[in-house]
Amino acid sequence: MDQPVKPGFRAGFAAILGRPNVGKSTLLNAFLQRKLSIVSAVPQTTRHKILGILNRDDCQACFLDTPGLLDAAKDGLQHALMRTARIASRDDADVLLLVVEPSLPSPQDLEALGRLTRGTHPVLLVINKADTAPDVDALRRTAEAYDEALKPAEIHVISALRKDGVEELLASVISRLPESPPYYETDRISDRWERFFAEEIIREKIFEQYFEEIPHACATVVEEFSEAGSGSRSWPGRPGSGRNDRVSAIVYVERETQKGILIGAKGKAIRNLTETAQKALKDFLGRPVELDLRVKVRSNWRKDPKALREFGFEGRS
Repeated sequence: MDQPVKPGFRAGFAAILGRPNVGKSTLLNAFLQRKLSIVSAVPQTTRHKILGILNRDDCQACFLDTPGLLDAAKDGLQHALMRTARIASRDDADVLLLVVEPSLPSPQDLEALGRLTRGTHPVLLVINKADTAPDVDALRRTAEAYDEALKPAEIHVISALRKDGVEELLASVISRLPESPPYYETDRISDRWERFFAEEIIREKIFEQYFEEIPHACATVVEEFSEAGSGSRSWPGRPGSGRNDRVSAIVYVERETQKGILIGAKGKAIRNLTETAQKALKDFLGRPVELDLRVKVRSNWRKDPKALREFGFEGRS
């Protein structure tokens, strides 16, 4: 970048890896001290590699939140998610953060996570959800099991939700980044545009409002994102003009029955979804939003390569 950088400034990338639902997105949000990645209790909530940028006077730490690692993919969508995690661990990072829960790993866990972290990048083992462990001995046994099998450079015991141990982990990550100028403008918090985060926030509210297979069968696509006088290609944190953003989005499902559930009797469910997503968008953007949601059927889109490309997922590796 064309700006002076003081000596000792560090900049680089840290990939956050692990099984589904171990708290990777919560950790990214804790690092940034704001909500960027959507979070739910349902596995496979994260579908994309999401970059969160932490800017400080002495560093620019770029964190990559990745989809949870699966043992086997059942459809084209899951193949794309697994490929995203592999690429992030192999090509995109200077440091790997392997996030696990405070329980003994299975042989399958050790084999799969070992493949994901094998290489030249330093691996920091992050035992998350420490507040849920039954006792200190359980944490010690977990650490010993992973240490023996994976030989991480460091082991950190944290609670991302409570932010316990997060600053110490962050300091370790930053110390391992190379000396480098920043990669992005220092007022940016992501490389994604606001349109992407609008799609993610709508999908998060679907996870909160619906159950069973419905959230996994949904894909969200923003067709229009406009603010009077500014256009749509802007990133989170940009101040608005004071006038309402207008967001028009489609929620795609795979079957007519799913569409009926999403809309609900007399449209009550989709109205509730629109209201909650609109409020969340306003909170995220820091400015007023008008949201319009529609539901369409795209049969078996998770197994359709063309649909996966249209919805922004990389192809099968």
